[in-house]
Amino acid sequence: MISKEEVLNLAELARLKLTDIEVESLQKDISSILDYVSQVAAVSGDEANTVPLVRNVMRDDIPRVLVDSMSGKEESLRSAFPKREGQYNVVRKIIQKDE
Repeated sequence: MISKEEVLNLAELARLKLTDIEVESLQKDISSILDYVSQVAAVSGDEANTVPLVRNVMRDDIPRVLVDSMSGKEESLRSAFPKREGQYNVVRKIIQKDE
């Protein structure tokens, strides 16, 4: 089990002020965490790699031209901004001067 002094040293490094009850609680919690980590570390490399390695299959990055991309874009803009002045979209004014 981790000692009270070690918990107080960790608390000092983390700039925490702990009560005696918190120190006792942290002693138990940190000890259980360290026990679990030692169990995980004890697992051999063969047992840890039970999942077969999967090779990532990548396709070549070939640029393609979408035929309908412009018509879809224009249609989307028309539905989002129904009012137009020339090539500009007209939107509602939202910033007003103080009166």
